[in-house]
Amino acid sequence: MKINYDVREAMDALQLKTLRKHQIQPINNILDGRDTLVIAPTGSGKSAIFQVPALVMHQKHHTWTLVIEPTLSLMEDQVQALNAKEIRANQISGSHPMDFGHITVTADGPVCALDLNAPFLYITPERLQSEAFQKAIKNNPPSLVVVDEAHCVLDWGYTFRSSYLKIGKWISTLKKRPVIAAFTATAPEAYRSEICTLLGMDKPEVYTNSLERSNLILIREDCSTMTIKRRLSRLKYHLKKYGKEGRVVIYCATRKHVDLVTNYLSDRFPGEVVKCHAYMDPDKRLRNETKFIRNQKRIMVATTAFGMGVDVPDIRLVVHFELPLSVIDYYQQIGRAGRDGKKSRCVLLYAPEDRDQNVNILCKEDYDESLQKLLLDRLDEMVRIVTGKVCIMQQVLTALGEKKPNTCRHCTNCQRNRRG
Repeated sequence: MKINYDVREAMDALQLKTLRKHQIQPINNILDGRDTLVIAPTGSGKSAIFQVPALVMHQKHHTWTLVIEPTLSLMEDQVQALNAKEIRANQISGSHPMDFGHITVTADGPVCALDLNAPFLYITPERLQSEAFQKAIKNNPPSLVVVDEAHCVLDWGYTFRSSYLKIGKWISTLKKRPVIAAFTATAPEAYRSEICTLLGMDKPEVYTNSLERSNLILIREDCSTMTIKRRLSRLKYHLKKYGKEGRVVIYCATRKHVDLVTNYLSDRFPGEVVKCHAYMDPDKRLRNETKFIRNQKRIMVATTAFGMGVDVPDIRLVVHFELPLSVIDYYQQIGRAGRDGKKSRCVLLYAPEDRDQNVNILCKEDYDESLQKLLLDRLDEMVRIVTGKVCIMQQVLTALGEKKPNTCRHCTNCQRNRRG
């Protein structure tokens, strides 16, 4: 498909020499003014699919793009990457409050004027609901609204971040309807129409790409009957075997285990370990994330939200210290590994009691019966995968809606089946 001059100019600004085949059609779809849902694996260049048309629209029509991100670390990462290329991108967060420029007093009260001359403004769904923000953009709404990591609309919207469920309603109040583009690596078929409906998308084009990551080697280890001390010892074994080069991320299901693992590893890898979880002081958490992203610290111990979409190329090892809550969580988290395309390992330590712990996590909130059943069904799907005998990657991709995926040939199960 031919790339026109405007797209080429945007590519130059983003320092992109070429576009991959799977990027061109959705870019043109957005430029044609059509809503777009893209499902593609981590590291496949999803950001370029909205950044290219956003720059073209800004250049031709002086419009701006609103990008909704789930985490502050992801927002910081994207904004810094654009600014490093001398592309103006702003963000609204606790550490970057709204710069309203000036305030005009009208008969209806003070009206904030937000600087909207930059091509990109990044925001979380919670900040989107701010009355001050909504007033500030009332007369100059975005021409493109991007929902990055769109699986969060369902995964988090019905549980602890209800602002995700309000995005579509907010879009419907805008003076002029924007193009809506949503991106994720994990949207099983049953999710796709609901995501589109909740975001208020109008007859969206859906582009799906294979989620296979052939450079990832999936390893599972049964820790049944092991004490917590023994499981920590196995963690150290895998770090020494597979984590000598590049960076390491270790996911834990609870804050208690994040602290436990961090203290254990800090004694054995002094000066190399940082941690992140939701109950930390936000500034300290952001500092820890920044140290890891800038390669000042090599080992990150964290709960589930860390690292979503963060572009760290050389994570060579991802370890799950216990069973993930769902196959979506699992795929998102192993997706942090090997973004540069080089061989990387993903180790999952598990035991039957992990399920009981996760049931307690999922049931401690007062969710309605149907939502609780959905969450427990997802957990049991993950249990079936981790205890299954066939290719782990094949099971994961099937659960995510991929038709007849190939075996990976090098996961724990593939290797055992080949020897058997």
